Amino acid sequence: MNLRNIFFLAFSFLLFMFACEDKVDPHYEIIFEPTELQFGKVEANQIMSQKVRIKNTDNSTGAFTGEINIMDSPKFTMDFNGVLTLQKNESKEIYITFRPSSVESYTAKLTVSNEESFAEMYINGEGVSPVSFTYSPNVLEFGMVEEGGYKDMDLTVTNNADSGFDLEIDFSVSSSEFSFVDGVTSHIIQPGKSQAIPIRYSPTTTSVTKQLIINHNSSVKTNPMKVTLSGIMDKTTDIISAISDGWDAFENSDYSGSSSQFQIAINFANTHESYDSLNAEATVGRGWALSFERKYYGGYYDFSTSLDKFNASISDNTRLDALAGKAIAGRLVNEYGNSIEAAIDLLSRKADYQFSHKTSVDYKDVRMSLIQSYYNTGMFTEAATEMDLLDPANAPHSTDPSLLLASIQALSGSL
Repeated sequence: MNLRNIFFLAFSFLLFMFACEDKVDPHYEIIFEPTELQFGKVEANQIMSQKVRIKNTDNSTGAFTGEINIMDSPKFTMDFNGVLTLQKNESKEIYITFRPSSVESYTAKLTVSNEESFAEMYINGEGVSPVSFTYSPNVLEFGMVEEGGYKDMDLTVTNNADSGFDLEIDFSVSSSEFSFVDGVTSHIIQPGKSQAIPIRYSPTTTSVTKQLIINHNSSVKTNPMKVTLSGIMDKTTDIISAISDGWDAFENSDYSGSSSQFQIAINFANTHESYDSLNAEATVGRGWALSFERKYYGGYYDFSTSLDKFNASISDNTRLDALAGKAIAGRLVNEYGNSIEAAIDLLSRKADYQFSHKTSVDYKDVRMSLIQSYYNTGMFTEAATEMDLLDPANAPHSTDPSLLLASIQALSGSL
């Protein structure tokens, strides 16, 4: 081998050695931001999405080409498919979506890989139950409160123990008569805990009914929910005063003034059923005032109304006065059947009845109305029997219509 060949071989060997020294195996540094994806609590069958940034850092030997996968749980999905290509220092944003199907914890991994590299990031999430809560009572009835006063009541809200989240709740009501005692309208209530919401009623009008609006973060409850609030300005003193003035005027024979005072009482009492007993007395009082003004139809209507409409709440004494009035006025407006019924009812309850506000009216007037109603309906035997009770000195009384009528007229003129 000559010198030239030796030199050529040596030079080729050196070139080969230098080439081998310059060749570097590819490697990649892939990082995730954030380093771990935590979804926290997500309501079962609902979705939540979060952003992940995947970066090929400057420490990589070159551009990265590979694939992205989510492993271990199908409850996590992403908005990317295909081949991922990233130059050095280039990043890619993708969105991971978590949709739990039941109440349990879920774990998965997001992987980025090719033949030379593998990187992964852990993903965690928990499926939980929706917020479920109750409140009581369903209606807040404050009842009667004096003008200038107030009354407080609590609405108790409970976040059920199996709720997956805190209950976030907010209250509002469009009325100046209802307010929140502590001024707090928004609350956060932990699962298994209760919160009393103090509400105050301060009446400025005769009566009020409003809706308390409840906004909340439950997906299984109607939103908003509503609680009825109601209250009455206590007018008991005013009603009693007007009734007293009505009877005073009646006893002084001022029947028009009496009727006006009873009307004032009725107007107040009509605002709420709590006043029904007083309403019955005022209505009976107006009936007597109208009757003494010879407005018999109006009187008869009032007596009947007090007995029918307020039957469950009318006092015993007021009932007697109403029955007496209905018996007498009923006969005068030719309601003979109703007059008979009312007279029998009264006399069976109190045979010696006397009207306390006009003592000249008593059981005798009621029995005479019964007799006249019997007679006018052709019930002569019954009329004669009642005449025997009312006028025992001339008993027995004839059932002959002409003779009986003469006896009735003679006796009625002396009562």
